[in-house]
Order: sequence, then C-alpha cells, then structure tokens
Amino acid sequence: MRAGLCTPNARPGNLLVRLRHHARRCPGRQDAGADAIVAQGMEAGGHRGTFDQEDTERTDVGLFALLPWFADHLRVPIIAAGGIADGRGVAAALALGASAVQVGTALLRCPETGISKEWADTLAGLAPDATITTRAYTGRSARAAKTPYLTAWTQPRAPRPAPYPEQSRLVTQWRRGTGAEEGVDPANYWAGQSAALATEEPAGQVVARMWRDADELLG
Repeated sequence: MRAGLCTPNARPGNLLVRLRHHARRCPGRQDAGADAIVAQGMEAGGHRGTFDQEDTERTDVGLFALLPWFADHLRVPIIAAGGIADGRGVAAALALGASAVQVGTALLRCPETGISKEWADTLAGLAPDATITTRAYTGRSARAAKTPYLTAWTQPRAPRPAPYPEQSRLVTQWRRGTGAEEGVDPANYWAGQSAALATEEPAGQVVARMWRDADELLG
C-alpha cells in the first residue's frame, strides 16, 4: 500500500510473487527472479504455502517475527499475510517492513464470498485458539476452525491423514456418502487466527475501513 511492486525483475504484464512461511533460503528466492515475497505467518487461514508437509510441520513462525527478518534480508517488496483482519494489523505489518498486506479470513463473511451460513456462523466470535492446523481435509497443512471431525484426527490412536491429493479425494467421497463415517464436516471450514474480526459487510467497506484506520495509526 505504501510502496509499489514494480521491481527490476518485472516483465511487462507479468509479476512473479513467491510465498514463504519461513526464513530459510528466502534471500535466494529474490535472486531467482521474484518480484515480491509473500511472508505467510502461521496465523493464516487455509493452506500453508508449500507442498512439502514435513517442512510445514517443522515450521511454526508468526508473521510479526517473519517480517523484520525478511525486511532485513530482502531487497524486493514484502507482502504480509496471516492474522491481518483490521487496520491495526495493517499498520503493524507496514511498520515492520511490509509494502502491502494480503487478507483472506477478514473477508470471508462478506456477502461477495458466498460461503455457507454454517461456515460464516463458525467464524463469528471465533477465538484465536479455536483454530487448528490440520491435514485432515486435503492432505496439505492448513488452518481451520476446530470441529469434532478435525479434533478426532488429533487423538492418539487416530490414523495420519493420507497425502495430498488422496485425502482430499477421500473426504469428497465421504461427503457423498460413499464409505463415510458419520461426522465428516460438510465443507472445509478454513479460518485464520483473527477470524473473530471478520464482519458481515461488503468487501469494499471492509477494505476501505482497514486502510483508513491503518492510515490514522501510522500518522
């Protein structure tokens, strides 16, 4: 928001953005031609930005620890993602070195998304510790609202989810009633740790308020 994303690596009509959720090898990504780096903190809802599940399970870094590190080691713009859902989060991310922010869960309750009422109701007032990182929906690590289905996969004798995309195919079959056990969630209830800040307003109003509040805080 304060800085453009045009860099010496940019090609006309193209922008190469890479996503990182840890600091390892990040400077090499800009040397490989990235025009910007998305710093994804562990707070983010939905999938983590990697298909290497062992790597994901070893890494659990919050956004506001990642941002100063990236800012000190990168020359390309940084896009902050994870747990940003109001102007306070935007202002904090920009103050820590981000050039822009990426929000997801903050917009899920907006009418434009068209998510189910059950999913939207799950997000309302959802506490940060009421989310969980899981592979039980798709086989890839992702953050979602805790449900009995997801909690069951964390029990000591529970099997490990199948790798991606097999787990996703299994869940689809269960939802169709082919070999399903009772209790499978009807949808993937993705949720970041700041889900409680999401509101039922048009997306344009949400984004405008986020920037207005951040601008006031930044002076």
